[in-house]
Parts: sequence; structure tokens; C-alpha cells
Amino acid sequence: MATEQAADSCLGCKGPLQSLGIEHFRVGGVSGGWAALMGNWAEIGEGILDMELLACRNCRRVELRVPQQR
Repeated sequence: MATEQAADSCLGCKGPLQSLGIEHFRVGGVSGGWAALMGNWAEIGEGILDMELLACRNCRRVELRVPQQR
């Protein structure tokens, strides 16, 4: 039987998590040498992924979570 964990506790040590806010990650597009050759065209197909950044006060583990819709 699986035990349920509180949504605001660390996956590693079960300590309290502190939200560090929402971070925007660039995903997709072209990288490496192709980006240098293609210039701004390398950003076609690139998107932004929003993730909430949480840090544990006890073990200093960092977790990413999908932010809640507001």
C-alpha cells in the first residue's frame, strides 16, 4: 500500500519546501553549431515552459513542479 505525501514536503527527506517562484525554461529550437549558422532562424519551434521552483530547507534538494493554474 502506497503512503500519500503532502504536496508541500520534500521527496527526499519529507522536510518543508519553500517556493522560489516560477521560472521560464526555453525548450525546442536548434542548438550547437547549427544555431550559429542559422542565427535567429534557430529559434523557430522554440517554446517557453513554466515551472515552479521549490527548495527544501533541510536537505537543500531542488524540485520542479508544474505551476497551478490561476
